[in-house]
Amino acid sequence: MSDEEVLLQSPLLYRVLRGRDGALSIEVVVGGIVQFEVRVLLNEEESESFAREGRAFADRLAQAIMADPPFGGRSVRSPV
Repeated sequence: MSDEEVLLQSPLLYRVLRGRDGALSIEVVVGGIVQFEVRVLLNEEESESFAREGRAFADRLAQAIMADPPFGGRSVRSPV
């Protein structure tokens, strides 16, 4: 059982999670033929944007991560 709460599960193949410490992260399915999940810990500004805009912000963030999975060196491969 995970210590994370799923806040949003999207048909766009991502989900927003809240860790036990309250930190938010987004887990996104990326790739073409070979697909895998990456996770990005949201910074304070992104967390505030998610609180204000919800799914609209998360959709934009997920699409940005899908377009550039390393996401400026912030993404990590999600545990299986």
